[in-house]
Amino acid sequence: MNLADAIRIAAQQRLNPSANEATPVATSVPATASDDADTMQTVRLEVRLTTQQLHDLLQWLARNLHPVMTLREAAHYLRLRPSELQTLAENGTLPAFKVDGRWRFLKTALDEWMLAQRATELKVKEEEPHVA
Repeated sequence: MNLADAIRIAAQQRLNPSANEATPVATSVPATASDDADTMQTVRLEVRLTTQQLHDLLQWLARNLHPVMTLREAAHYLRLRPSELQTLAENGTLPAFKVDGRWRFLKTALDEWMLAQRATELKVKEEEPHVA
């Protein structure tokens, strides 16, 4: 059974609990006080990876889950050249701070900055007169 089939079966079981009881994919966990409308579901997923794939996955997680990024990591995250990112940080356009003379960036601050840039862009587009 592939992942898509498991998700489909789990969704069917949620909508119709009597369906597909012979091949359970999800098992119910008792609802807590905060789960008034929904019950929690546990789905077990087996993924087979080669040693190299597992190594690459763990490296990616380690790189991307750290909340503080270096100039190079932040530039890669934003898909900018490091020199461009440094200019934005020096101008105060982008949220950044220095530690021992080197630029550091909080991932959450960069995410918020990108959302603010997008909101500003949308607001400007709404204010532009529409040409018919």
